[in-house]
Amino acid sequence: MRISNLLRGLAALMLIIALSGAALAYWSAQQAAYFNARINLAHKSYEAHLQLSGNTYQLFKQYGDAMLIGDRDKGAGEAELIRLIRANVRDIRALIGQEIDLVGEEEISELQLLSRIERKIEGLITRFEAVRKETGAEQFGRNWADMSTMLDDEIDREFHLMINAALAEELEEVEETRAAAARHLKTANVVTLLLVILALGVVTGALWIYTTQIIRPMGRLMQGVNALAEGHFDHRMQVRGRHEIAEIGGVMDTMAAMVEARTQSLTTQNSELEEAVRTRTAALESLLQKSRVAENARRQMLADVSHELRTPLTIIQGESDVALRGEDKTPEEYREALRRTRETARHTNLLVDDLLFISREESGKSRLKLERVDLAELLKTTVEVFDRDIPVLADEEDPQMSLDAARIRQCIAAMIQNARRYGGPDVVVRLLRTATGFRISVEDNGPGLPDAEKEKAFERFFRGSNAADRYEDGAGLGLPVVRSIARAHGGSALLKDRPGGGLSCIMELPMVPPLRVVAQS
Repeated sequence: MRISNLLRGLAALMLIIALSGAALAYWSAQQAAYFNARINLAHKSYEAHLQLSGNTYQLFKQYGDAMLIGDRDKGAGEAELIRLIRANVRDIRALIGQEIDLVGEEEISELQLLSRIERKIEGLITRFEAVRKETGAEQFGRNWADMSTMLDDEIDREFHLMINAALAEELEEVEETRAAAARHLKTANVVTLLLVILALGVVTGALWIYTTQIIRPMGRLMQGVNALAEGHFDHRMQVRGRHEIAEIGGVMDTMAAMVEARTQSLTTQNSELEEAVRTRTAALESLLQKSRVAENARRQMLADVSHELRTPLTIIQGESDVALRGEDKTPEEYREALRRTRETARHTNLLVDDLLFISREESGKSRLKLERVDLAELLKTTVEVFDRDIPVLADEEDPQMSLDAARIRQCIAAMIQNARRYGGPDVVVRLLRTATGFRISVEDNGPGLPDAEKEKAFERFFRGSNAADRYEDGAGLGLPVVRSIARAHGGSALLKDRPGGGLSCIMELPMVPPLRVVAQS
């Protein structure tokens, strides 16, 4: 019997085993995709319910605030929250629809619960709107009592219970899906074990065939191979017959070349493995370096906060001690002490906020709220807060770009304050279009800054030599905040000497922000 026929039989069995394994792998992949889809939908629905709950509580809080202190925005805030709530409901309904398409009609109960929640919210909105529209001092007490009843009975209890039920149902679905995935894994393991046992049986049969049908003829063939290995290339194979082993003897003369080729292949593979190890090591070292940078930024932040909070906290304590010490003071004296305390606390809050933003930017975790803004208009409105006489020069009308308007406004204010504090009386604000975006510059005609101090000016709490003898105030965070905000937008900030004297503070902003800041804060 020819060896090829035996090998075909073995190959057929191995093919069956391989196809079975492939079918098992495909089935497992399909099931895994199904379970992942269910879990993802459940998580999205859970998050959407949380957003719905948060927006609803925020809406009713604004209704309560409107009753107490008046509706300052004429219902704009409530209308926006109502829009968000209805959008949340639509999103949840769409997610439940996807779950029904994926799982079946067993998810209809979630749709029914959502309808109850939606009716409850819409009913409460209608009642709150009716209460709010009843104006007049004589109705305030009754309206407030009605609102308190709705808050206690229908929101804190009924609405809270329904939201918790929806959240619990999503969590339960996640756990059920995980349990089903575990059962599937167990079944797949059993089938895999059976395939392994079958494969072992096939291998055992192949070994028997190899021993009886191949090893003996191969023994004679090996004698010839050993002769070739010893350098006896004139030796001829002494294998007779019509099976494949006899045919092998005819190609033994090319074995030396094949061995050399194989050796070269192994050498190449070894080099590739070494290169892969070096690449992985470099990647790990890079991650370690990033971790060290983040740790250094955290330590520096703690040191800066500790240093800068000491003075305002001492001021607050001192003002409180003065107000409490001695005899009773007039209301005006207490009011003045509270005013100074509040101003110090406000300054401290702004300082801490700037420190946090700088630290987050240094660690690569800054978050910006991007929106489409007319940059020229933003410059004009910001400059007008300081001095309407400061000229704003723009080389392009309606320069639209995506940025965090509040943070850019903070940058412009810091640049103008820096120019007016340390520069001359003449300040000019320019907006120029560049190849990649826009450039904002604030120019003054002051004494300027030495080159050695231009880069240090962007370090936290640094004050240049041009300010050391002239000014006592200033926390030293203006320019560092400008650079951090510019870098968070994918840009940069720098100081340059102005031709003819003075200093230019320049902020470069790209037209397209980096991917890591696109997420809304």
